[in-house]
Amino acid sequence: MNILVAGAIGDIGSEVTKNAVEKGHRVKAFDVSRSKMEKLGEAKNKVEFIEGDILDKASLENAMEAVEAVIITIRLNQDQIQKGRTYKDVELNGIKNIVEVAKQKGVKKIVHISVDGVGPNCDSDIYQAKFQAEEAIRNSGIDYTIFQSSGLFKDLDFFFIPNILKMGETDTWPFGPVDIHMCPLSHFDLAKCTVAATDNPAASNQTLSIGGPDCITQGELLNMIAKEAGVNANYTKGFSKEQLIESVKSNPQKSFFTAEQLQDFIIDSKIDHNLIKKMFGIEFQRVGDYIKKTVPKVKASMAKQEK
Repeated sequence: MNILVAGAIGDIGSEVTKNAVEKGHRVKAFDVSRSKMEKLGEAKNKVEFIEGDILDKASLENAMEAVEAVIITIRLNQDQIQKGRTYKDVELNGIKNIVEVAKQKGVKKIVHISVDGVGPNCDSDIYQAKFQAEEAIRNSGIDYTIFQSSGLFKDLDFFFIPNILKMGETDTWPFGPVDIHMCPLSHFDLAKCTVAATDNPAASNQTLSIGGPDCITQGELLNMIAKEAGVNANYTKGFSKEQLIESVKSNPQKSFFTAEQLQDFIIDSKIDHNLIKKMFGIEFQRVGDYIKKTVPKVKASMAKQEK
């Protein structure tokens, strides 16, 4: 199949691109710059790389010539924020441009990666942009698969593990509730399902929640990390969603997220993994295995930075 990967050198997009090449598809890799092509590994020599901007329809028209399926892995990143772009610009209007050009070019399939919890009643700029983008895809007339993804393993690397190591012995998690459920997911497994959805009839015109095989509370996840890291911590207390939101409302300048964003972000997520496993036949990585492999790497990296 002829596939265009939009956002091909992002963390998820690069894995999607590599997996699509591995599966024998003819791949066009679409992104703003070739500067991070090394993220594609050996696949960089097997794809047609097209520099372009999703806000520029002309570059999309060029990229979608003779394309049968488009995989959208677009996210607003720091480089775009510094250029003054918003979630509405990138994650709504940019995706609307992809859908419009895909219809013009006769694309047969759109696969899109969204986020668990997105829906019509969301309050934040992020989730409203994502929901309206999903709606544009669902109403396009093109066969689609939308994956509403849980939080990814890579979030553990830069947030959960470093903070546990810094805090040391404690029973309180200051960044949120410990009793909400999570279904952490490997972005490698997400990439595999995304590529498989391009020609899987069971995924036709579906919006699918996707999470890993371990549905655990945030406290359980934190304690797994602490145990592996050798930190004598037992997380039994946290801050409720309501407490965090009130704190942000009182001191908005001190928070990276808005109250509306926290309202959408903090959810009790219980995803039925068996549906996805049955549909795609993929054996997903367990979060415990990832923690065992990753904690030593993060500890070593932090120790190196302290020197």
